[in-house]
Amino acid sequence: ESTASVFEMAAEDEVAAEQPPAQAEVPTEPAVAENVSKGETAPPDPASKTITKQILSTCLTKGLAALCTEKPAEPVRWLAEWLLEHNPNVPQRKDPVNSKPIGAGASSITNSEISAISASRSGQVLGAASTLAQLDLSKGGNSTNSVNGVAEGATFFHQVAAYRVGSVGPCSSKGVATVIGDMIQLSQGNPKCVQWLSVRNEATVYLGGDPYAVRGGGAGSEDALKADCEAEIGERGGRIAVTDAKGRGKWLHVATGDALTPAEVVTGVRAPGGTPVRYHSFPTPPNGILTTETIDETLAILNTLDPQDPIIISTDLGDAAPSAMFGVIACMAVRVRAAGGKLPQDVLPKEPLPIVAKFAPPRELLEDVHEVASIINALGEEIGPQAKLLLDDTMDSAARNRFRNLRTGYLEEVKSGQDKVSRITLVQYLQLLTVAAILISPEEEKDQPHQAFADLMRGGV
Repeated sequence: ESTASVFEMAAEDEVAAEQPPAQAEVPTEPAVAENVSKGETAPPDPASKTITKQILSTCLTKGLAALCTEKPAEPVRWLAEWLLEHNPNVPQRKDPVNSKPIGAGASSITNSEISAISASRSGQVLGAASTLAQLDLSKGGNSTNSVNGVAEGATFFHQVAAYRVGSVGPCSSKGVATVIGDMIQLSQGNPKCVQWLSVRNEATVYLGGDPYAVRGGGAGSEDALKADCEAEIGERGGRIAVTDAKGRGKWLHVATGDALTPAEVVTGVRAPGGTPVRYHSFPTPPNGILTTETIDETLAILNTLDPQDPIIISTDLGDAAPSAMFGVIACMAVRVRAAGGKLPQDVLPKEPLPIVAKFAPPRELLEDVHEVASIINALGEEIGPQAKLLLDDTMDSAARNRFRNLRTGYLEEVKSGQDKVSRITLVQYLQLLTVAAILISPEEEKDQPHQAFADLMRGGV
């Protein structure tokens, strides 16, 4: 009411301002035109007063009052959606599922409505999953590990500057652009290309610039998910049912053209200097155990990179096992490529040199673990120990930059008695040893590490 009275007072002031003083000469139209040409304000049009009185004091006032009550994180977007829903000039059509008018009513969706909407879907991804796409961007998840301060819309963003490798969790479209720009800046040169490797295992679509994931929907079906969303947006008059990060249902107003796949968002970034960005998807099981095909495809990409090309690894969580494994693999590949396909000369020996040991704990390299000793022996007298040195040294240097140290993690899990978890972590470590051996093996012997790992797995690890 107080807000409405403000608008009424403003309208009355405008009317009063229009009344000429007694005995004052009212300017003719040519005089008014002359005054306007000199930069003076023309008298308000009657239609403007009508809009101020009838529209601003009703629809917008109610929207602003609701905005003050709701206090959303993005007030401008929230108010825009509210005005779309409450636009008195838009004919109200009935929603085919919940029979509520489209263009009116609250933006939230009840649990019963969520169930009804999910059951009514027939899309290849949304229909199969029987669920709503969920906002995959945590509130307040901006990373502070950016070259230029806070990386807005980029969660869990970390870089290993020495190897030009970065890791990031879910990103908004703005966050994607920030991450790519930061990694190009870190490369300290003129990279020919940026490689974006997605290891997500959930189907994701961008709606209005934010990522929405289908929990349980397999990655690799992003094109089908986009088609499902576009169909629903068209059927429901420019909106789609989704859930926020906490699983609360809501209507999201979005144009059909604003539904994009992750590949379209990443490759569509205008990178500094016009650097092209390439997108690759390697859906990885939650336990992080990679297939032989995934390893070979990843190494084929990494082996073609220019020394200055940055690598970005995108995953569901920035410190998840797939992200850690791909990060270590990328760092090892960069080091070996720079060394001409051989073991880099700057790797540390089994234990740090005395001056380093003063400031670092023992490395605990797992030589006493039976499976580790077995695969080193199977890799050969020369390649086995060298692969172990490359892996351990890369892990130690990358871990300081927040890549998960799988070796230390295995030790901690063993000490805590988490046998099932520790066995998975051990297999991850053995697989990384295999990749290290592939990187430094002669071309004609690169299949041998795969065979050694497969034989060890068949042995019951």
